[in-house]
Amino acid sequence: MKPLVKIENIGQTFNTKSGKFTALRDINLDISQGEVVSLIGHSGCGKSTLLNLIAGLTLPTSGVLLCADREIPGPGPERAVVFQNHSLLPWMTCFGNVMLGVEQVFGRKEGKVKLRARVEAALEMVHMAHAMHKYPHEISGGMKQRIGIARAFAMEPKNPVDGRALRCTRCPDPRVLAG
Repeated sequence: MKPLVKIENIGQTFNTKSGKFTALRDINLDISQGEVVSLIGHSGCGKSTLLNLIAGLTLPTSGVLLCADREIPGPGPERAVVFQNHSLLPWMTCFGNVMLGVEQVFGRKEGKVKLRARVEAALEMVHMAHAMHKYPHEISGGMKQRIGIARAFAMEPKNPVDGRALRCTRCPDPRVLAG
């Protein structure tokens, strides 16, 4: 089976006041469709750097990153990110925060009824439909994470990139998050 994500000899360096800092060197990894991968390591070892590269938020210093046999040139709708912090807009309801991503991906090709159905299904998937009309300040931290997860999955990415530990979401059924 061909990998959905292919990481070949990835390297990432950053220029600092003290000179170049090597965050990643010679990283190789294949991730197949449906496969769940955990990056485990101490603080500062490059986990978030690698996730940012896969998400297309930064470009590698060396090596090749492929998603579905195409080079990753930057962020794209086939990859969604759930950040370590929830990244919800405080002036929007939970529904609105999920709808924001859905409109960006499907807004030009689907009607409002279909967009709304996508958002509602995503909120149901993470057991947050009851909070769709609440604002971020009205829900707990774990619930905010679940809204971020709903937003990512509602965009139907081929490769969701999760930048925080799934066990921190308090989702009643972890299989929901694994696809």
